[in-house]
Amino acid sequence: MRETKLRKTHIKKHRKWPWVILTILLLIVALISLFWAKYGYDIKNNIADGYSYSQGLTKNDFKPKNSTVIYDRNGKTIKKLSQSSSNYTSINKINKNITKGLVSVEDQRFYIHHGVDPYAVLRSFVARLFHRRIEGGSTLTQQLVKNVVLKDQSQTINRKLKEMVIAQQLEKKFTKKQILEFYINDVYMGHGSYGFSSAANYYFSQDQDSLSIDKVAMLVGIPNNPVYYDPINYPKRSVLRRNMVLSIFYKNKLISKKTYDKARKAPLGLKVNEHKYDNDVSNNYALSYAVYNATEELMKSSGFNIKYNFDTAAQRKKYDSQYQQAYERAHGELMEGGYSVHTTIDMDIQNQVESIIQKQYASYTGRDAHNKLTPQVSSTVIDNKTGDVLAIVGGRTTETDQVNRAISGYRQPGSTAKPLVAYAPAFERGYLPQSTVVDSAVSNISNWYSGYTGKTTLRHALENSINTVAYKLAQQDTKHTYYDDLTKMEFARLTPKKVTPGDNNPRLALGSFTNGTTTTEMASAYSSFSRNGQFIHPSNLTSIYDTTNERYIYQNTHLKKKVYTANASYMMLNTMQSVITDGLGKAAALDNYSHTAGKTGTTDDTKDSYFVGMTKDFTIANWTGNDIPSTLTSSEQSLPMATFKAVGEYLVDQLKESDTDFKKPSTVKVSGDNLSVVKSTKKPSIQDVIDTNFDKYNKDQETKNSDRLYNLDYRIIYHLTKKEEYSREGKVQKAIDKYNESPIEKQSQYDKKLDQLQKIRYLNVNVKRQSAKIEFNNQILELQKDLNLKQAMFQSEKDNKKISGYEAQKEELEDQRDQERSDKVAELQKQYDTQLDKVKSAYKNDDSDKADQKQKLVDIMNEIRSYGGSAPDLKVNISQ
Repeated sequence: MRETKLRKTHIKKHRKWPWVILTILLLIVALISLFWAKYGYDIKNNIADGYSYSQGLTKNDFKPKNSTVIYDRNGKTIKKLSQSSSNYTSINKINKNITKGLVSVEDQRFYIHHGVDPYAVLRSFVARLFHRRIEGGSTLTQQLVKNVVLKDQSQTINRKLKEMVIAQQLEKKFTKKQILEFYINDVYMGHGSYGFSSAANYYFSQDQDSLSIDKVAMLVGIPNNPVYYDPINYPKRSVLRRNMVLSIFYKNKLISKKTYDKARKAPLGLKVNEHKYDNDVSNNYALSYAVYNATEELMKSSGFNIKYNFDTAAQRKKYDSQYQQAYERAHGELMEGGYSVHTTIDMDIQNQVESIIQKQYASYTGRDAHNKLTPQVSSTVIDNKTGDVLAIVGGRTTETDQVNRAISGYRQPGSTAKPLVAYAPAFERGYLPQSTVVDSAVSNISNWYSGYTGKTTLRHALENSINTVAYKLAQQDTKHTYYDDLTKMEFARLTPKKVTPGDNNPRLALGSFTNGTTTTEMASAYSSFSRNGQFIHPSNLTSIYDTTNERYIYQNTHLKKKVYTANASYMMLNTMQSVITDGLGKAAALDNYSHTAGKTGTTDDTKDSYFVGMTKDFTIANWTGNDIPSTLTSSEQSLPMATFKAVGEYLVDQLKESDTDFKKPSTVKVSGDNLSVVKSTKKPSIQDVIDTNFDKYNKDQETKNSDRLYNLDYRIIYHLTKKEEYSREGKVQKAIDKYNESPIEKQSQYDKKLDQLQKIRYLNVNVKRQSAKIEFNNQILELQKDLNLKQAMFQSEKDNKKISGYEAQKEELEDQRDQERSDKVAELQKQYDTQLDKVKSAYKNDDSDKADQKQKLVDIMNEIRSYGGSAPDLKVNISQ
């Protein structure tokens, strides 16, 4: 009996197992289905992109490039950068220890796998999951794809998928020997050296085929992290890495025990042979600044996100390390060749500004302990309209001093920080220049003069640079918006937000920047006031063109970022004008321009002297001080203002600037020194509304195009024949011509014409030649603008007829229309908020469709505005 019960129990348990297994299988299938539903589209797109990339790859993509050429604003060559050291060597002439050793260390299954090694991927996954240890899962082929084809160091699934697809396709196109040859010649080895031949010559002054095994091991250890294992800057790390590589050589029987023991005891044996190519740009401040900008743009195009805002010191430290590595790689890539860099540099203006500054400092001939002239100088001139850097001076001379202090000379700005940190934010909170404040004692804060003046106005406080007032204004900003404003304006060395003591406190209003700032940062920040508070990233570049792949990787769209309100910006300018007419900045007044605004600044013990001044057309920031900080004489302290006056008067004449004041917003009323804010009563016309909307839409379109140049379009450009491309362009032009054949004459045609325009837009999506795409976009925008104007006119006529026919119902009809518009705007606003979240998520995750998601947001925004609604610009211009 008992045996029977046991058998039944066993049978029941046995019967349960199939259901358990089935349930597990169903769960797995469900999870896979959910995963595919969410990520399937992206996966398919990235796989397709990978195939698209690989189709056009040839041997030439892995060979040395043409020299990089930098052009001035008129297309004249300023500098031709010789190719970086990249001595291409065929595989048959490469040291066998290098080929065998590299495979042994980096990819032991190189001759077995087909571009992707599933065992290495699994090993890497297990190491991360169970041992919390990072191990590389990439093959040599994948590394080649990442560094040469994609040029993308970002750690994203999207990039990894493309990398895997391209790697497998490369293995079909080329032999293992060819791929190994490409890698050995193209891998970055630090200090501008690409490939093992170049590295052998640089580090050891030897040909690669004559290297001893210990030197081979050192070189084989570098590609894993060229910055971290840099034998020049970090010799101890390099020795440890070399010895680890030697142990792998020994373990894999590439060398004997005797050779291993001898090699690991050998010194590094460095005999650095500096490359002889002429890449020196340190003798030209404008040129060195262009190279700096171009390097950062190459970093961005490779997926590096430049940041200015950090919470903790650990975040900052990690970022700085990543930045250094990415910068050196991108700089080496630029010097390697293959780019045309077009700039805004006008050497006539640049040379004249330098000459004027040299004359101002000519009588100061002292030198410091490092034989540098004292005092030193830095100066940056910004074009207020475009945000471009017109001229930049980084020191007294470049003959014995190659430092460009205008971009790397971080010093405290003194009271020139007050407008940015204290006053402009105060004006945004409702203060006016004539508002009364109290100059009274504040703990640990003192004025430059003895005592306190009691009640005073903000205007008078700024004129006389009263420290207590500036501190109190900043202290009232409990949300510390001034810190966020500075990060928006790309002040690069602010201490992390949560670090105390640090920069996120009211003392910042007095210029107490822990790590200092530069004249370029200060000039570009002040320049924002002239654009109604909109910041433009400072640069002297217009574009960067990849001559190897025939594509633009950067075009300067002068994207604006809202920082201050128009009212606050104008009040700031107006108040700073009083600094020149009635305050401490009188010496900076220009004789040929009547409306100069500016602010003086000195630091504790007058170790630094600053002046930032501006006209309607340009902004100049000047600094003077000693590289080894020491007290300046009274005459040295006056140099920034004297230099502004001399350079400013030259620029007013050179740029033919009219003697007109800064443009005042219609919402600010001026009565003497008193300013007030009034509500705008002007009702914009139909044409005004359309112009405003389409100006913004046009800029958004330009931004989108710029983003897509390196994000999507160029991949296809390189793989289309001329015939295929021109066929696509022809379809767009034909559609535009057909649209123009039948002009809109009545409102009933509106929907049909709108559909036609939408079809033209879809056709233009397939156009990949950027100049043609932009031209078509401009035509489409004009057609849309005209269509909206006609529709508005038709609607206006229709409304007028209704009103004239039903005068008694006029108010009711207007209320009804307003409600309809309001409902429509409310509906669209919900769509806008939902789409905005998608855009933020797409950019945060670096989704492949982020540009498309952004365009959808722009379309919704324009539709909101077409119904009279409001969509903030800042929500559209999401930083990338």
